[in-house]
Amino acid sequence: MRVGINSQAVKEFNKNGMVWAKDVELIELSLAEVDFINDGNHVIKLAEELSEEYNIRYTIHAPYQDSPLKSTRIKFTEINNKNIKIMERVLELSYKLGAECVVIHGGDVLGKNSIKNVIKNLKEVCNTSKNYGITLALENVFTNEKGIKRAGETPEELLYIVENVGKDTLGINIDIGHAYISSQMHNINIEDYFETLNGHVIHIHAHNNVGLCGEVWDKHLPIFNGKIDYTKLQKMLKTKNIILEVKSGSREEVLDSLKFLSGKKCKKT
Repeated sequence: MRVGINSQAVKEFNKNGMVWAKDVELIELSLAEVDFINDGNHVIKLAEELSEEYNIRYTIHAPYQDSPLKSTRIKFTEINNKNIKIMERVLELSYKLGAECVVIHGGDVLGKNSIKNVIKNLKEVCNTSKNYGITLALENVFTNEKGIKRAGETPEELLYIVENVGKDTLGINIDIGHAYISSQMHNINIEDYFETLNGHVIHIHAHNNVGLCGEVWDKHLPIFNGKIDYTKLQKMLKTKNIILEVKSGSREEVLDSLKFLSGKKCKKT
């Protein structure tokens, strides 16, 4: 098992980051903020340099339905060749960096064919990813503050998608922060995701939040800074890659979170 962190929390990629690349063995490089179609070579070059200097391994987070850069957003709930073309470029860059896993979102559910479209699109993208030796990890999401439903909110819906795509290059990324929000919406437990999707989980995003009681639900806080009790989930945190996906917190809080996820003793436990 490898434990790492999202690139936006790494100082070399983001001046406001909390840790340095040398602090981790694995980085999830987000392509959501990068115009990798027309440019973006500097980010890929930096990633290659860090890999060479510190023996960093990478996973990749593909752009998604509301990612910062509109021109590269991917919406698998829609039939649009643009989504396929962008994913082809994502897979090409992922292969260049030696990444074996690419995290994806399903997209906004805006019509009765949305889930059907996700399945059709992922069948095609999985065929391409197989050529690169890369596995896709479909992430669980949640209905946002504006009431927009997303594909892959409940464990059952995720299982339905994966089983109907029927490709060995598609697995699940359980985002624990998202699962906590959805568990409050759908009256389920975080543990239900791990139980229902047993055998399909290949990747985990770990972070904390305060659920539906805040103005912003998906805060991406360090492990011990929200309402999720990670000590109760620790036995389930076993997969090939676990990414601490944080947007705030002190260096000490982030390093403590990484230690916890690695199974090491930290100040908070």
